[in-house]
Amino acid sequence: MPGSSSPRVSAFINTYNYARYLPLAINSVFNQTYPNIEIVVVDDGSTDETPQVLAQYGDRIRAIRVKNGGQANAFNVGLPACTGELIMMLDADDLWTPDKVERMVALAQAHPNAGMLYHRFVNIDINGAIQGEAQPNAGALLSGDCRALYLHSAGSYWHTVTSTMVVRPAMARQILPIPTYGVREGADSVLVDCSILLGEIASSHDVLAQRRLHGANLYAAGREWHERTTAVRADDIRRIEWRAEIVRQIMTRIGVPFDMDIERNEWRTINFYLMGKRSFWRMAYACMTGSLHESVPARYRRIQWAVDQRAIERHRHQ
Repeated sequence: MPGSSSPRVSAFINTYNYARYLPLAINSVFNQTYPNIEIVVVDDGSTDETPQVLAQYGDRIRAIRVKNGGQANAFNVGLPACTGELIMMLDADDLWTPDKVERMVALAQAHPNAGMLYHRFVNIDINGAIQGEAQPNAGALLSGDCRALYLHSAGSYWHTVTSTMVVRPAMARQILPIPTYGVREGADSVLVDCSILLGEIASSHDVLAQRRLHGANLYAAGREWHERTTAVRADDIRRIEWRAEIVRQIMTRIGVPFDMDIERNEWRTINFYLMGKRSFWRMAYACMTGSLHESVPARYRRIQWAVDQRAIERHRHQ
């Protein structure tokens, strides 16, 4: 973006059956303090009133309807359709703060070599009330060349969410298409993983998005609860393994070496431990040697959390 003080920004929204929330997401883009924005919406074959909602905006947005194929398919179709110098992503049930685009353009200009950028967010409930503290904590943010960290930890880092991500088109072109099988949702994680492996990233401490938790989130539902079921834990393990395989396929396609031991993945190991399929020592080792970007006290707290959670679940099933 050299020489461009107000580069064109593409606000990319992917949606599936979120007609109830979609106008709020779109309006949060219209309410930005930054002027030069296009809005591209991919409707992933919604069966609710989404087409009618999008039609109300006329030519103020570009709406693309595709056969339902999941988030990866929506990314494969929608990201190449964006014409901006920066692509800022937004889930249809989330919101941006009014200064989000302005602040992230400034961050991108300060980090011209970063192919992907992101910021912090806060959860809100169905009525828009803030729930809990901003995520992630400052110590979990990543910036710079993080490839070695990613490979060492087998992808154990605090994954950002779609509505906080900013991607340069050149980075997106390298990564796409994302294989659609096994990635009905979670394509945002694949995009972040590949961006880390392909170049520098940058992050901001600013809280510039609100993620809505409403009980029907396509991914988050059932994963924010304190008492996760064994089925959800097994599904998380499967997602981690699928993500690693998809990333390997993409790296192989573009000729980038990818040698990673999935057994080092911290969250995978913690879930196995909570299911009684890994020992305490195996879990503790993964926590202490995986997320090296976090402080030692933070890693100890995660071990203690896992121990406490396993005790709670054992007591509940007695």
